[in-house]
Amino acid sequence: MKKFRVGMIGVGGISPSHHRMLSAIPDRCEVIGMYDIRPEQMELRNKEWGYNTFPSREALLAAKPDVAWIMTPVQPRLEILEACFAAGLHCFTEKPVALNIPDAEKAVALSKKYNRKLFVGHNQRNEADTYTMGKMFFDGVLGDLIKVYFHHYIQREDQFWAKKVRQPDAWRLKFENCGGRIFEFSIHGINFIQWIGGKPSWVYGKNDAVSPTLAKEGLDDVVSAHVAFAKGYGVNETIMAPGMKNRRNIGIVGTKGECWLEEKKIRVVVPGEKRDELIDPFKCPSKAESFFEAIEKDQTPINDGIAALETTKICSAFNESVAKKQVIML
Repeated sequence: MKKFRVGMIGVGGISPSHHRMLSAIPDRCEVIGMYDIRPEQMELRNKEWGYNTFPSREALLAAKPDVAWIMTPVQPRLEILEACFAAGLHCFTEKPVALNIPDAEKAVALSKKYNRKLFVGHNQRNEADTYTMGKMFFDGVLGDLIKVYFHHYIQREDQFWAKKVRQPDAWRLKFENCGGRIFEFSIHGINFIQWIGGKPSWVYGKNDAVSPTLAKEGLDDVVSAHVAFAKGYGVNETIMAPGMKNRRNIGIVGTKGECWLEEKKIRVVVPGEKRDELIDPFKCPSKAESFFEAIEKDQTPINDGIAALETTKICSAFNESVAKKQVIML
């Protein structure tokens, strides 16, 4: 079993979750160091984690890690990917891979040009409950797709967003930086329904801004996306609003049966087999474990550049649909 040398690029607010994921598998990886454009941020992480710091991205790449772990904001991502691929590294990057289709296509092309693996950090293909539902669908338990849905409800008062505006990661509250909720938050659900549905055919989107702060920033906190596939369709809804109970409703309806999230288990109903049971989610590899295995076995990662491109197409079409108030064909 190969042990991979990892170089971290961008160690801001999202990086602690990646640190926990990587440090949980010491037999699979070793973080050789990190780089961030903010020296004070690197110093903070150095005190927390003890990783080496590098004065530049070039210096980190010169240390010859096997994998770049990219956690920067999305704007410089394409430039960073090209530099890392050219240096011979496989790349994990936080989502989204890009905020538009041409840049997502370039990321895919770069991965192919340099023959390096690209993994984009959408969550749901490596979460136990959604991974279990996906495995049952692809194993044929549910038959052909009729519908896949992902509803995410989370209570967030306007005070949350008003405070967020004053924090270091306030760049996330500019549409041109984050692409709206569909790219910034709902993309995990979109990526899940695209995984189940395949190549998208058309998208229809609606959104709203319940929060006065978000409305002022031209952002949304309520989104509803409908996506058609060659077989079946998908629905993704995200509602971040006062009074909501934090919960997720996720499920797949097929021609033979259906499954859905019920508390922390999966309800599976297959009428023809007289099956109606509640099962525990299957053991699921983390994003890091999944990526390292794909590299070692020369397999396509579960969330590779092509998957990220299809997800980007849906999210881009959603924003276009909202602006034009019409269905967008893909």
